[in-house]
Amino acid sequence: MPDETNGTDSSLDRRNVLKGLTVSGAAIAGLSGLSASSVAQESTLPAPFCEAASLPPVRPPGGQAGQCINCVPCDNPIAVKLVSGLSGTSYTIDSDEIPENAEHVTFKAGQNCFLGEVPENPTGDVTWQLEQDNGQPPKLQDISNATFYTCGGQNPPTVDDVKVTCDKITFTTSNIEDVTTLNVAVKFSDQPSDDPPEDFTPTLENGQATVNLPGNRDPIHVTITDQNGLILFDEGVTASDAPCGDAPAVTGVTVRCASITIQTANIQEGEPLDVTVTFSDDSQKPYTPEVDANGVAEVTLPGYLDPEFLEVQYDGQTLFEGFVAAEDAPCAKCPPDLNIAFKYKYGTWWPDTYDDIGEEVDPDVFSIDGGRKEVTICGPFPFAVSYATRTKKHHDGCDGGKHHDGCGDGKHHDKKKKHHDDKDGHDEWNSCGDGKHHEKKKRHNDCDGKKKHHKHHDCKSCGCFKDCEEQEPVTAEKEDGQYCATISATTDGKKNGKICWFRLHCPENDVNG
Repeated sequence: MPDETNGTDSSLDRRNVLKGLTVSGAAIAGLSGLSASSVAQESTLPAPFCEAASLPPVRPPGGQAGQCINCVPCDNPIAVKLVSGLSGTSYTIDSDEIPENAEHVTFKAGQNCFLGEVPENPTGDVTWQLEQDNGQPPKLQDISNATFYTCGGQNPPTVDDVKVTCDKITFTTSNIEDVTTLNVAVKFSDQPSDDPPEDFTPTLENGQATVNLPGNRDPIHVTITDQNGLILFDEGVTASDAPCGDAPAVTGVTVRCASITIQTANIQEGEPLDVTVTFSDDSQKPYTPEVDANGVAEVTLPGYLDPEFLEVQYDGQTLFEGFVAAEDAPCAKCPPDLNIAFKYKYGTWWPDTYDDIGEEVDPDVFSIDGGRKEVTICGPFPFAVSYATRTKKHHDGCDGGKHHDGCGDGKHHDKKKKHHDDKDGHDEWNSCGDGKHHEKKKRHNDCDGKKKHHKHHDCKSCGCFKDCEEQEPVTAEKEDGQYCATISATTDGKKNGKICWFRLHCPENDVNG
């Protein structure tokens, strides 16, 4: 969702800066001089954490303006300026580019919203710096967009209902006088992505307005503003009677946690679509699904990330763009097949690739920080950690060091062979040094040839895990849009302990566990 720059025409009335500017994604781009930076400049103002962003955005106004609107501390806030395509943990803007009626500004960073105040008479560059509030969120992420708001008071102007067909756009309003002219910007699918939308200026009659469209072009985005630059509606749309001609079109979209179904028209079977999905953590993933004989294209999603914004292109044309939400949200649910064990080896924690790992779960979705004293594990969905510790001194060789008890051969294995059964017959995880060459199928806790199908890999009576004591599982807690758990070997005040192993699985009370 890139932002567009425009000339610095000093004759522009800043109350109307939105009129005629490009709509890209769900945002109207700002003027020149907008930037985001991780280095604060002069006149730096705080922008402390407010709350998690709304998913889907609050409607009205919808879109970017509805993501952080609940943070604004006044009656009926209304967006007056949208800026997207940002990065860094601070944001700088020339004061001349701030709308005169702006009172507050919000920033979306990851899944979180931050709130800043707009000074009454700003001069020069103005910078806002993201800040934590009582340690929340634990980590600051990059800003993706900024939205300026004014306070609407007790009877704010609103757009209450928008209906879109191939031939026209109709909508009703509240608290706006008749004969008032509104600005309606419409983006069509046959326009190049960098072209501005087409402008219409309908006049209200009895609280209603109609915009007549060509009829043979598919509208994909509508923004409605009043003469003071108040953003009353800003969303991606699809005509209810699409397609609106013979051109390629998206006629419907169904979004779930695990997949997106895209219904198309006038696209031949086997043709690929260029699909970009932005998730609630601001990560983006591209997909190229092919259209089937029924005009349907399926996109398979990770399942544990909430899709937030969808863009569909075909042959260089944008057929759909807008904020979305999964029907079965929230998507941050523990995959039922999660079962990954980790062992410390060569100075880091390695996943046991011969454990009962569900095919859907990739160990790389977890970040692991720490050694054998304490480890913090973070992931994109709820999970629990089972683990065992040892307090006695035990030369286990399990960290790839000297060979003491058959658990480690002292040789450096590359990543692809970290659990390889070497020629000496020492399987570091399960054979526990019995000198036998175990087949891959017999590697689940095979101590002394007896297969203990224990999900915790507790070969406690032999090899690496001798004298290890299993601790109470720890359930990950939500932090800054992800889930984190910390396990420690210093339980009961014993400082000389070590973590033997840990295993990631679903919490017992998880609906998918």
